[in-house]
Amino acid sequence: MHKTLISEMSWYEFRDAMAFNDLIIIPVGSNEEHGPHNPLGTDTILARELARRIGEQAGVPVAPEIPIGSTHNLAAFPGTVNVDPMLLRKVVFEIAESYVQHGARRFLFVNGHGGNSNSLDFVCDDLHAKYNDVIAMHSEWWKVLPFISQYKCDDHGGKHETSFVLDVDPDLCHMERAKTVPRASLTERLTYTDKFRFDGVNIPTCGVTLDKLTPMGNYGARAEEATAELGAEMSRIYVDYCVELVKELKRVYL
Repeated sequence: MHKTLISEMSWYEFRDAMAFNDLIIIPVGSNEEHGPHNPLGTDTILARELARRIGEQAGVPVAPEIPIGSTHNLAAFPGTVNVDPMLLRKVVFEIAESYVQHGARRFLFVNGHGGNSNSLDFVCDDLHAKYNDVIAMHSEWWKVLPFISQYKCDDHGGKHETSFVLDVDPDLCHMERAKTVPRASLTERLTYTDKFRFDGVNIPTCGVTLDKLTPMGNYGARAEEATAELGAEMSRIYVDYCVELVKELKRVYL
């Protein structure tokens, strides 16, 4: 039986898998709050499962997940674990570099947490800068789905993300605790929906933690409306997209 997860392969099996494939999927997650109803490992759980489904359909190996990410803006919530984004960059790079030494030349990082995105941008550039014959990209479901489906995915621990968790394992969710409250504004003119805005114009900010905006931790689309059926549909669409992305990455001449 063909294995997808590298952690379940012997070194013989991994060597044989790399004999006809040079692409590896690496899931990257985090351990952070997602409201009172979702597990702290939501981002890792989703990244791992989506990567596994992509790998199975595309026929490519999937590396063990990286379970801790950059989550400084969520640190006020109990259980959240944070690593410096530059340390995350170094760790992910060295993991990928290990696979380069064993024949990998293409990488798809399936990212489950927005706070990791900048670090992964650097990793993809770092890999190509050091190895001219290596290409790497990262993908986030909440960025992809609004472009290829009807789902806006404008929440954290809300309707869409909770639906994903319900699809993966409904026992991990406590839907009786799900509650969505309006997000606070910093001032009358400095507001936050999916981004900070001043007089309606998007602006970058730093130093504002999520507990200042919502006491529940989740926000956006109502968590109370989450369903496993919605999660399964979003997963199918995203996985199909990434399978096609993997096919195209394999076509790139290195």
